[in-house]
Amino acid sequence: MPHDLIGCQPELKKVAKVAEVSINAFHSDYLAAVQHYLEHGIQEGRLGYKEGGYHDQDGRRWTISNGHDLFVSASSRTGAAIDSVVWNNKEFINSADHGRELQMACNTDHFTECFNPTEAGGRDDWIETTTKTVINHVSAHGQVLHTTVHPAHWMRPGTRHRRDGCGNGSPALNTKETYEFPFNKTVTIGCAGSSNCIEFISKFTIGGHWPDGFTYIQMEAPTGYMTGEFTKAYNFNTGTHQVEDHHSNDQPVVMATADGKYAMGVYTPPGQNTDAPQYYGIFFFPEIKGFNMQTSKWNVVYRKRKPNNTMTYTYKTYICVGDLNVVKLCLTKVVHAHPHI
Repeated sequence: MPHDLIGCQPELKKVAKVAEVSINAFHSDYLAAVQHYLEHGIQEGRLGYKEGGYHDQDGRRWTISNGHDLFVSASSRTGAAIDSVVWNNKEFINSADHGRELQMACNTDHFTECFNPTEAGGRDDWIETTTKTVINHVSAHGQVLHTTVHPAHWMRPGTRHRRDGCGNGSPALNTKETYEFPFNKTVTIGCAGSSNCIEFISKFTIGGHWPDGFTYIQMEAPTGYMTGEFTKAYNFNTGTHQVEDHHSNDQPVVMATADGKYAMGVYTPPGQNTDAPQYYGIFFFPEIKGFNMQTSKWNVVYRKRKPNNTMTYTYKTYICVGDLNVVKLCLTKVVHAHPHI
């Protein structure tokens, strides 16, 4: 299923609205729709979503899958960024606001969020159903999702930073709500002989007015914000093919639940276009009272110096989803198949 069952009524609505048979049979009884799909739809070989996308009063949703246990889903609410990755009926992505998705983003090594095109939307889109990201094109068929958007700037013009980042109280350095150049992605389920592998190809177009005074434009290609249950961080050793306690930003990273039953691992082949060593990041954020802020994050970061002309940079990353052992085997296959670009 494209979402975990555990959650509030809006989450159940998101599940049911991508299950065509459940919509037709149960209308607004989302719990009954989800239960019907789990009890009957899976056994009947139903995908649980509408091929090519679904549109109702809440917006659009596009879902792809491996046909049985892995579902990847994007929505118009989040500017066609991926707001749901479900394996074995478990939701991996936080998606509470417009910053916590599986998405592309870029900033600089000095100004960070004060000039920060973000695929899913901006800070002030908050938990709303709309975003300042402009969707140009989306297609979702079989195992392939392709999108082109003009991403929102994380901070809107005239606003100021509220916490650490570019500096508490620092103003937004962008003069428009939406970045004028496109982000493209192609996401494919199934790679290196593994049905639990996701190939994520990011294409950033960098141009226009960027503020002066930084060394690198930093491209998250991509970043993934996990639910608060993912509390364990590991490295995948590309030499020994073993999962180790996290100790390095140079090796692929794995995030998992404490019991290891759910995990997501990330590998990006060396040899891609960068002006500084590529690195992986792992971050943990605590819960804020009154809002489900608890989340964990990984990212894959490439850095380029500011170009003189408009340039497009393309990066390829592989994401493995499953339990800790499944992810280890998947990463082993991917590293063997793609040792470099």
